[in-house]
Amino acid sequence: NLLVIWDGAAIHRSQIVKEWLHKKPGRVHLERLPAYSPMLNPVELVWSQLKRALKNRVFADLESLQGAVLEEVNYLQADRERISCFFRKKEVAFFTD
Repeated sequence: NLLVIWDGAAIHRSQIVKEWLHKKPGRVHLERLPAYSPMLNPVELVWSQLKRALKNRVFADLESLQGAVLEEVNYLQADRERISCFFRKKEVAFFTD
């Protein structure tokens, strides 16, 4: 079973997503976040971390930017404690209760 918590982005209502969900009846539980509530969305903390890590840097090209983003994402993936902290913030702690 899989719990998916998502915001109201249009891509989440795309045909490909609908088809994927249709192939997994009863295996995926969806929880939609209220509109205009980025403080409830743990992935926003990931984006904030990436922005902090990449701010004030100049990239020669798109490839360099992509490489830096992937490097930071890999760093975050390896830092399980930091990711756990994202879910301990009071705004999103209800996900882990």
